[in-house]
Amino acid sequence: MEPLELRNRCMGAVMGFAIGDALGMPAQFLTTNQIRRYYGSPITCFLPAHAGHASDFLPKGSYTDDTQLMLATAESIIEFREVQPAQQAEALLSWYVNSIPHRTPMRANIKACKHLSAGKSWTRSGVFSNCCGAAVRMPPVGMALYGKPDLLTQAALETAHITHTEPRALAGAAAVACLTARLVRATDRCLPGDQVLEAADRVAPIDKDMAAMIRWVTQIAHLEPAEALFEIGTGADALEGIPAAIYCFLKYPRDYTRAVLAAVNGGDAADTIASLTGAFVGALNGIDGIPGHWQKNVENADILAAIGQNLAEVAAQMNDSQPE
Repeated sequence: MEPLELRNRCMGAVMGFAIGDALGMPAQFLTTNQIRRYYGSPITCFLPAHAGHASDFLPKGSYTDDTQLMLATAESIIEFREVQPAQQAEALLSWYVNSIPHRTPMRANIKACKHLSAGKSWTRSGVFSNCCGAAVRMPPVGMALYGKPDLLTQAALETAHITHTEPRALAGAAAVACLTARLVRATDRCLPGDQVLEAADRVAPIDKDMAAMIRWVTQIAHLEPAEALFEIGTGADALEGIPAAIYCFLKYPRDYTRAVLAAVNGGDAADTIASLTGAFVGALNGIDGIPGHWQKNVENADILAAIGQNLAEVAAQMNDSQPE
């Protein structure tokens, strides 16, 4: 890829992830009716969480643990210029120890980090959980190995295994990495539905149910968000959260605002679904496809931009020098 275009796509994926997370933060755990009751209308901008919410101590524009873990993954790849699970485990342990209070963390991630802190190897730290906690770490993995699909799948599974051992969670994590990689290098002639189906084919040997859900989403992308997300589900279960994010991407692949706000206003695991949606749309369209006022006002905007730029530089080197 041309260096400028790769940087554009990587910055779009990183920034898109964090902005989606921050928009979804106040909607996390809520139903669609509760979103309207607490905030007066569907969410269309950064808001602080309502009083009594688990994130009510965060100012508007703040992201959750999802972005913290995504950034920890990206920073490890940038530092070591490879995707190595032992190094990724150290990054997760550092997040666990130094990022207190934890921002609505998923239980499996906390349990796995407790295992790491007790001295367990990354090969034994994961727990049998089917949630999306591994998938949120995968966009940087997909960007880093965007041109090496076989290495990418292996790296995604090893990185996911640090926290999750359940096949659906592993397949969902691999699907996120594979789809991100495919979108980073997509051309204008590429069809988003075909890219999603490629990701489903990649993860079918890992878990047939996840592959089937992803394929099914391509068949219901014509439905309106309220109906489609009701059918898919918007929970943190990998069989709901990841297909829901893929649906929102497929519904509005070239429109960051509509795609992410559809995810946000679906409620429940809104932060996770919106962050993954934002990464997919950002990887396809680049940083210029994301509204500037959101880029300016999201938490740690300068750091997010720098991470995207540095990740693009490392990705270019890894894909040029590392054999398949």
